[in-house]
Amino acid sequence: MQNLSTDAFVLRVTLRGTSDKLLTLISPQEGRFYAILKGGHSMKNREVAATEPYTWSSFEFYEKNGFKWVKSATAVQTFPGVRYDSEKLFLAAYFADVVYELSDEKSPAGDILPLCLNAMHVLSITKNDDARIKAAFELRAAVIGGFAPALDACAHCGCGVGEDMYLDVMNGALICPACLSRETALVPVPEIDETGARHILLPLCDSAVAALRFVATTSPKRVFSFRLTSARAEELFARAAEGYLLHHLERGFPTLENYKRLLAIRKQMIKS
Repeated sequence: MQNLSTDAFVLRVTLRGTSDKLLTLISPQEGRFYAILKGGHSMKNREVAATEPYTWSSFEFYEKNGFKWVKSATAVQTFPGVRYDSEKLFLAAYFADVVYELSDEKSPAGDILPLCLNAMHVLSITKNDDARIKAAFELRAAVIGGFAPALDACAHCGCGVGEDMYLDVMNGALICPACLSRETALVPVPEIDETGARHILLPLCDSAVAALRFVATTSPKRVFSFRLTSARAEELFARAAEGYLLHHLERGFPTLENYKRLLAIRKQMIKS
C-alpha cells in the first residue's frame, strides 16, 4: 500500500455508489487525477469541507487496487467570497471545466493551476468585477494552452495599434480597418473557408487591445492587475477573450451557458 501527500484543487465531485464521492483533483506535480472519499456525503465526515468543489486542500492518499483513496484532507483555502455568491460559484464551475480541459493526467499541472488559484482568489475578494476576471482568465488560459495571439501590430501591413482594430480569431492576429476594407473589397472574406474553418473577426478598441496584450504577456501574478478605461473597452475585451478561447478549444461549456442564463435571470429580475 502506497501513500501520497499533496496539495490539490478540487475540480469536480460526483457521487459514487450510495456513500462515496469521486473527486477530480489537480495538483502541481500529479496533474489531474481522481481519488475516492469513502462516506463522502456524510456530514459527519471531517473531510467534507476540504473536499468541496473549488477548494484548495492538503491531502493524504493511500492506493489500493489501483485507486487513490482519501486518507485525510484539510482545507487550506475555501474561497468564501465565491462559495456564498451564486454568480461567482457558477463562474468558478466554468473555470474548473477550462482547467480540466487544459490539464492532463499524470503530467505536472504547469501554469494552468496557478492561474486557476489566482482567479479564484481575486474572484473571492472583489465585487462587481466578475466580467473582467472571467475575460482575463479566458485569454491567459488560451495562452497557456498554446494559442497565444499576436497583438503588437496589424498582421497584414505592420502598422501599430490604432483606435479601432479587429481580432482575427482563427489566425490569432490583429488586422486594421484599412487592411480589412482593402482585402474584403478585392476578395470578400467567406464566413466559412474551404477547410470548414469559420472566420471570426471581433472589433477592438486600443484599450481592449492593450488589456489583451497585458494579460497575454505579463507575469503570472499580475494577470488580473489591470483596469479598462471604459464600459465599451470592457465589453470588447470580454467578448474577444471568450470568443478566442472557445474557438481554439473547439468546444463550448455547459457551465458557461449556465452562468450566462443566471446572469440573464438576474438582469430580468432587476428590470422587473
